[in-house]
Parts: sequence; structure tokens; C-alpha cells
Amino acid sequence: MDMPQITPEQALQYAPDDSSLKAAKKLAPANQWQQLHLHQTDDQLAILWGEIRGSALYQSAILLADKFVFHCNCPSFKRPCKHSLALLICYAQSQNLFKTQQATPDWLNKHIEKHQTSQAKKQEKAAAPAKVVDEAAQAKRAAAREQKVNAATAELQQWLVDLLRTGLAQAKTLSYSHFERIKSRLVDGQASGLVSMVEDLQSALAHQDWQQRAAVQVGKIQLILAAYQRIEQLPTPLQADVRSIIGWTTAQEQVLANSEVAQDWLIVGNRELEGVNGLRYRRQWLWHKQQNKAALVLQFAAGFQPLAPAWPNKHLFSAEVAWYPSAWPQRIVIKSQTPLQLASTTTIGFSHIEQALEHQAQALAHNPFLAIFPMLLQQVVPHYDNGQLWLIDQQQHALPFQVLNKTWPLLALSAGHPICVFGEWDGYVLTGLSAWTENEVISL
Repeated sequence: MDMPQITPEQALQYAPDDSSLKAAKKLAPANQWQQLHLHQTDDQLAILWGEIRGSALYQSAILLADKFVFHCNCPSFKRPCKHSLALLICYAQSQNLFKTQQATPDWLNKHIEKHQTSQAKKQEKAAAPAKVVDEAAQAKRAAAREQKVNAATAELQQWLVDLLRTGLAQAKTLSYSHFERIKSRLVDGQASGLVSMVEDLQSALAHQDWQQRAAVQVGKIQLILAAYQRIEQLPTPLQADVRSIIGWTTAQEQVLANSEVAQDWLIVGNRELEGVNGLRYRRQWLWHKQQNKAALVLQFAAGFQPLAPAWPNKHLFSAEVAWYPSAWPQRIVIKSQTPLQLASTTTIGFSHIEQALEHQAQALAHNPFLAIFPMLLQQVVPHYDNGQLWLIDQQQHALPFQVLNKTWPLLALSAGHPICVFGEWDGYVLTGLSAWTENEVISL
């Protein structure tokens, strides 16, 4: 039976919160379980299932479809609950202890039948003729959305004018609720993409170098507001960038209509963040194997829904991808891909810092709204100086650097020697996401 390979690190990423993860680790050892089984249906659906004794007998199952489906008869509202998460961790750690069994209990058969019925309905829906679009109703909805966004951006413009009239020094003293009101107004006005720009302004005002950072952020907000007011005069790709920043989305089906032939991609890093209304998302970065450019895959989860595990760094796969419309295309959607394989020694990326900054300048010339620029730097050495971490290249140029977790794994990996580092550059500091040598790779 060809079962999915799951690493312990990938299993842990399904935890909905820290308390669930802590509880699941206690239940993960195989000797805690009364039964551990794996099963494959006739239509090749792989299933893990087991039974564990707690205050009652809990029956957990995981359907290993494209998107894992967790089931458990415990009363927890979290998905996965601690029992299902423990089952997955147990499988990742001790796959050989799961017995292959064709006969399945009635409680599991009910979940299998429900899943098969759901899949059949999806296939039926996909095969059904496309519905006739009511263009008049569609235009009416679009006009209503535009009207809401226009009102919200006009209110943000006035808010910004008032902020500047009183001065940025006064803005430092404003209450948290002052910023929350305008952010709520943007969400209500369906311009939620601008919320992050207001949050960046809040962060800038709290920074040690607040004068420069806050002034730059005010300029960025004004630039996007001015661009939206004159959006019809912008080139079509740049219009897409402006609308994306404000909060419009493009359907994947529309993007996939322009997919490219399969090419090789290297997985270089990922970062998990929180959006508005409890939305969580991951930026998963890939690097083109033949060309010196990055691609971004966004993954989302709401509430207690877990994000799918991040792909392991320094692995390769071949994929057909399609690029979202942009003046400097960066985000992609994957149409199909081959299995992952560990990459051998690779020399892709920027050979020095100056080359990376020149590439960023080209990107900003096409799309001045880019907030994050991915950098894959070869042959750089981490170095501390007066409390600041730097990356120094072979030309002795330096870039301010930070890691979100402990720094000692990075320093131990380098030991004063050049390494490869991938990170996100925001114009002030490069936030490291991964680093590797020929034989070792770490997440930062």
C-alpha cells in the first residue's frame, strides 16, 4: 500500500493552537492507543484510524485526501481535536506500527460514505454545464462594491489628512481605538486589504526611528489612495495590483486559464501570519530553478481550521503554474506538480547583495506598491555588530538581518563560513526564513 509520507514537523503544523498541540503530544505515543490501523479504499482513499481510551473510548480517523479530513467522536469543537492530532503525530513517528486492515468498523464506514458522497457531488457539479451568468445582476453587485470601497477610501483619505494636520508627533499619542475605528470602517467598506497598511503605520509610530518610518508609511497609503482615484488611467496590470491591495480577489479558475508549461521550482521558505477577522495565512516561497525570480503561494485558514503543512525547504518539484495578474507578477497558483525531492547543491539566487537590490529596483519600477521583496542570497556570512545582526557578502557589503526565532541555529550553521539565506526584505531589514549549506538546511 502506497501511503503518504508525513514528517513529525509537518504533523505538528496541523495543530489549531498551542494547548491542542501540548495535549496531543502526550497522547501521541503508540502505547497510548488501543488500536492503530491504516486502510485504503477501492478508489485509493488512504485512511488512518485508531481508538484511544480517555474518559470514554474515543474513535479518531483521518482521511488523507488532497486536504486532510479529521473525524473524532469526542465533544471538542476543534478540528483537528487533540485525539486526531495525536493520531497523525503517531503515524508520522511510528508508521510501521499501523496495521493494514481491509475490514473497517461501522463508525468509520459512515465517515467514508459521507466523504464519497461529498466527492461525487463535487464531481457532478464540476461536470455540470456552466450556469448562465446574469450579467445585469453581476454588474449591479460590482457597482455596489465599488460604491462601498469608494466611500471607505474617501474616509481613509480624510482620516489621513486629519492625522497629518495634527502632526505625526501627535499621532504617536493617539489611542488604540482611534486606529481600530478606521480599520473597522475599511472592513465594513470591503476594502480590508488597506487594514494592513494602517497597521504598518501603527507599528512605524511605535518604532525607535518613528519619524522616518511613519512618514514613509503615510506616503505609501497616500500613493495607493491616489492611484485608486485615478485607476482608469493606469496600465491594466498595475490596475490589478491596486485592486488586489485594496481587497479585490481574482478567482483561481480565471488565473489557471493562463497556466504555463511545467518548470522546476525550489522551496525556499515560508512564513505564517494573521489577517483580519481571525483569518490566518501562509506565504510559501518558491524559486525558479532556471530563472532568477521568486514565486509566492498563499494558503489560508479561518477559525480553528488548520493550515496545510508547509513544504520542506530545499526540496524541488516540477509544476505547471499560473501567475496572478500584476505589473510585476509574483503570486502563483499551482495547477499540477510532481512529488517533492531533496535538492542537491544549487547555486541559484543572487550572488551578492547589490545584485539583489538592483533586482528590487527593477521590480519597484514596474510596481511601486510592492511591500515585500524576496531575496535568495548566496555566499553570505551572518555577523553581529553592536547588537545588530548583519549579512555580509563576498564584496563586503552588508544588509541588516533578523530572525523571528532564536539566532544560535543560524550562527551554528554558518560558524563564520558563507551560507545560503532566504528572506523577505521590507526596505529596512531582511527577515530570514531559511538557511542552508550543501549538507544541512534549517528554518529560521
